[in-house]
Amino acid sequence: MQFIEDDVMIRMKCERCGYEEDVPDWVLEEFLEIELHNGSKEKRYSCQCPECNNTMFRK
Repeated sequence: MQFIEDDVMIRMKCERCGYEEDVPDWVLEEFLEIELHNGSKEKRYSCQCPECNNTMFRK
């Protein structure tokens, strides 16, 4: 019996260049936890765009 669940993917979009990518929710949870630990008051998923290094947000 296999107990591994499929990743839940969240569509992210760069606010500068428009690049879009699906990112696993667990990765975004890790980034959010780090940001909140560092004092950020913004409680939404974000990550860095691999195309232009700007911020990507949930689409």
